[in-house]
Parts: sequence; C-alpha cells; structure tokens
Amino acid sequence: MAGRGRARGLSILSAFALITVLVVILAATGGSRAESGAVSLTPEERAWLNAHPVIKLAPDPDFKPIEYFDENGVYRGAAADHIHTLEKKLGIRITIVHLQNWDEVMDAFKRHEVDLLGAVEATEDRERYMLFTDPLVVVPGGIFSAREFGKPLAIKDLQGLKVAVVSNYMAHDYLRNAYPQISLDVVPDVSTGLAKASLGMVDVYVENMANATFYLQEAGITNLRLVGKTDFMYRWGIGVRKDWPMMRQILNKGLAALSEEEKAALIGHWIHVKAPPWRPSWAFVAGVLASVAGVLLVAAVLINLTLKSKVSARTAELQRELAERQRLEQELTRLNEQLEERVRERTAELERQVTDRRRAEEALQQLTAGLEQRVRSRTAELEASNRELESFTFAVSHDLRAPVRHISGYAEILTEELEAREYHYAGGYLARIMVSCRRMQEMIDSLLALSQISRKELQCKQVDLSAIARQIMAEMREAEPHRRVDAATGDPALLRSVIENLLHNAWKYTGRKEVAHIEFGVDTSGGEPVYYVRDDGAGFDAAYAGKLFTPFQRLHTDAEFAGTGVGLATVQRIIHRHGGRVWAFSEPGRGACFFFTLNTESA
Repeated sequence: MAGRGRARGLSILSAFALITVLVVILAATGGSRAESGAVSLTPEERAWLNAHPVIKLAPDPDFKPIEYFDENGVYRGAAADHIHTLEKKLGIRITIVHLQNWDEVMDAFKRHEVDLLGAVEATEDRERYMLFTDPLVVVPGGIFSAREFGKPLAIKDLQGLKVAVVSNYMAHDYLRNAYPQISLDVVPDVSTGLAKASLGMVDVYVENMANATFYLQEAGITNLRLVGKTDFMYRWGIGVRKDWPMMRQILNKGLAALSEEEKAALIGHWIHVKAPPWRPSWAFVAGVLASVAGVLLVAAVLINLTLKSKVSARTAELQRELAERQRLEQELTRLNEQLEERVRERTAELERQVTDRRRAEEALQQLTAGLEQRVRSRTAELEASNRELESFTFAVSHDLRAPVRHISGYAEILTEELEAREYHYAGGYLARIMVSCRRMQEMIDSLLALSQISRKELQCKQVDLSAIARQIMAEMREAEPHRRVDAATGDPALLRSVIENLLHNAWKYTGRKEVAHIEFGVDTSGGEPVYYVRDDGAGFDAAYAGKLFTPFQRLHTDAEFAGTGVGLATVQRIIHRHGGRVWAFSEPGRGACFFFTLNTESA
C-alpha cells in the first residue's frame, strides 16, 4: 500500500509539472503585440547587415523538439521555425551549418567558424564569449528516474546519487558550478541520458520538460517518471558572437515584432501539453481511509475477544519452540563464523590476484596507447611529406618554367641580333634575362629553405615570441624608416621563422597605407593559446584562403605585391611540425589576420 501511495503521489507531481510547463510556455509567448509584417531596420542596422552578407548558424543536431536535423538533413524544430520567421521579417539570409554533435557546435562557435546558435541557455561560463537574444522558449527543468524515492526531489537532494546530464547542456553547466559535490555522469545526448536512467545505469537524469517528454514518447519508454523539479528554468534564446552586438540588436527587434498569435503558433506546433486526468484529492483519500480504519477497528476488537482464550495455550508451546530455536541459532552462529573466516581468506587471495592483473593490464594499455600515438604521428608526418612532395614537383614542373622560358627566349633574340650586329635593344634584353635569373634564383632559394624545414630535427625549448616580434619589427623599421606602423605585442611562445614570415607579409601588404597597424598577440579565452598577426592592409578574398599555404599559389600579382609564394607554405610546415594548426581570416581592403597554435608535446 505504501509503494502504491508513493506512485500516486509522483503521478500527481508529474501532472502538476506538465501544467506548469503549459503555463510557463504561454507566459513566455505573451507580451506586447506587434504587427506580423516586415521589421523596419535603421540605416545603421541595414549597413551592418550589408557588411556581413554571410551569417552562419549551427544548430544542436539532436535536440528535439527545440531544434534538430531530420532524416533528410532539414533543420526543424521550434527554434528552426523562429529562425525562418525572423529571416522573412528582417529580410536576411542565415546559412545553416550541419555539425555532428553539440560539443562540435560549441567548439566551432568559439573559433568563430559559425556566428549564431539556434537555441542556447545563458550560463556564467557562456557569457564570457557569447551574447544572448530575448528568450524564444521558457520551460521548467525536471528530474526523471525509474526509482521511487517516496517524496518529490529537489536539486539539493541529488547529493550521493549518480546523476546523468548531457555534455555542455544547461543542466551540466549549472550542476557542475553550483553543486560540485554531486556526482555527474556526462552523456552525449538526451536519448542516451533517458536510456541510462531507464536501465538503472544512473539514479536520475536531469533535463528540461520539453525535450524529456518528447524523447520519452518517441522512444516508447514507460518506466521513467518525473520525481522532482529543478530550481532553475530553461530560457532558450539565440546565441550570438560576442563581437556582434548589432546582430543581437537586430534579432531582438525581429523577436519583438512577433505577435502573440505568431509566438503561440511557433511554440504550439512542437510542444504539446495535455491536461492530466482526474485524481482523487488528498482530503478525499484521507476520508476514505478513516472510514475503512473505523470498520477495521471494530472487527479487531471482536476478533481479539475470540483469540484471547487461545493465547495462553499457544504461549507455552511457543516458549518451548523458542528454546529450541535459540539452541539452533547458537550452532548456526558458530558455523557462520567459521565460514566467514574462510571467505575472508579466499577474498584476500582473490584481491591480490585481481590487483596484479589490473596492474598488468594498465601497463599494457599504456604501452599500446604510446605505440598508437607514435604510429598516428608518423602517419601524419608521412602524409604531410607526400603532399609537400606533390607541391614541390608541381612547382618545379610548372612555376620554374616561366623564368626559364624568358631567359631562353631573350637569349635567342639577343643571339640573332648579335649575329645581325643590331645592338639597339641588346641592353634591354640582357636586363630582362638578369631579372628572370634573379626571379628563378629566389624561387630556388625559397624551395631549398622549404625542403630543409622537414629534414631539420626540432630542438624544442622555451622561446620568447614577443621579443622575436619586437626584434623583427625593429629590423623592418630600420630598412624603411619612413613607414609609420603601430605594433602591439602579446604573451610569449615560439619560433622566429613563423613570426618573421607573418610579420614580413603584414609589412608588405600594408605598404600602400599612409599609416599602417600591425599587431602580434595571443588569445587564451578558449583555453588553448591562439597566436595571431593582424594587419589593416590589402587583405584577400576569404573564398580563396585554401590556396594560401600551397607553394607558389599567390592571391596577388607581382605587379601588386612582389613575392615567391613560399613564405606561408614555410609557416604551415613549421606549425605542423610542432603539432599545431594555422589558418587565416580576411576581407579585401580590410586587412588580414593569421592564427596559429603550437603543441610542443606532440612535436
């Protein structure tokens, strides 16, 4: 009877929780009315959109019913409908980027590879690198379990329990920061969390009511129930890059223009809450129980009078049985003590065997992991060498032909004129031959320097990158003292040749500016140091950024800016040899920024 009573209590809690979901959703979708037509943007807002024609949004790929990709790869859900509606009202186009999971989405957002997140909850951690629009949906959080706890749970009651949360979701960030003593089992998605709770692999699963109820119905899980509510609400808004406050202003203007009917339609299409069935009130149940108790009390008195006469006779018999039972219990206790002693001895022996086996397995795993890492590193080096060899072969067979043809052609013309004793243009031809020879010599020297990078053994030690940057900038200022350039340095790290190539590029491509700005620094906001060299020079079209690090592939002609096209290939090879990454971002006429990371442990 107690178990069934607890089950009824939890069912009533579930019903009240569902009603709360409906109330909160209706409250979130209320507010001031606005016309459903297009939103009027200010000239400043329209100018900002024109300057940012490509806006990328990466949704959570499996966050039903808020946002997800269906079997055809189409972006769907309550957040998706909001995004499509905002596109129409604001007259903008948002590009949807399909990534594998939420962790990949967050990593890409932090690197500014995407600009918006479809539905995200504001947390203390995320506010360091993200802006948030007004909420799209507001939903309470729930605590789900297959167990019975006898009372509704709160967050503070989860200490001592194994609690499942989805990686980087609101519940994960909140519990990790506010309740570090709670044991968290971090899972990749909602389906995994519900499955673990259903199978008893965790005690409870914490999730918002909308996602949890949707996935429970979709998966047909029937043994999970709502056993409590969180002390926080889920308020999902659109996540915006920290450096795009104007984008948030524009999106909030679009959200404010949604009418109450439009908001209700956008939410109600995906989140459905049914009114719970009738349940008897506690007062009703108490009255019924009191009546039944009275009847049982009268029956107990009558039965007691009937049995009283039999108690005395039965008591004597029970005393004899009790004496015999005590004797048997004493004998059983002696045998149990002997058995427990044997079990302890055997357990100690098994523990020693298990410990020895575990140590051997750990040693084997460490050896295997080290070998696999060495194989992966060697494979990556071989693949990089093959790609470099292909580029080198192409350069030798293609790019070196041009100066050779020039030399051969002008030498032939010069020979003919010398034979005809016509010397009018001989000097010019000889000058062009010398220019081509110098050009070919520069290209050969660059190729030799590039090839030596792979053969040279790395001598990794601490290097002050800031000091190297200042030294290189001083050398370039001494060579061209009339140039005005502001240089800013950041935190220290590594490698003169990388800084030298990047700073020389920045110096070269800002040469046509009266006052140029070149900045070298490091960004540690993402946890991993990311070094950069930024300038406000000629820039380039980002659509062709993939050609930057291929030898002899240049985005500017020699007439515009001189060069061999090998410098950035040298940078990439050095960075790869140090286990790092290198990439660039630019817009024509607005400068360029080159980023790189270093991983000396893998190197």
